[in-house]
Amino acid sequence: MTDVWVGDVLRFPHCELRVTQPREPCYRFNAVMGFSGAAKAMAQNGCCGFYLAVDPPGHLLAGEAFDLRPGPRRLHSTEMFDARMFKHLR
Repeated sequence: MTDVWVGDVLRFPHCELRVTQPREPCYRFNAVMGFSGAAKAMAQNGCCGFYLAVDPPGHLLAGEAFDLRPGPRRLHSTEMFDARMFKHLR
């Protein structure tokens, strides 16, 4: 998914997942990836996922279809990611 906004809800048949923020590499990311420029490469390429909150709890299956329910659409996940990744681009 590329067009995801903070606050959007992924509605599955038995639970809902709300987008809370984009993922960003932590200090361990370079070590896990095996090279010192991993965080910078991630930032330059805009490769990010996002964190989800469970609202309400339930269950889902791998590959299960969902509907995207738009949130307030004030902050796009990639805009937030770009702002946070600025520190890695220096």
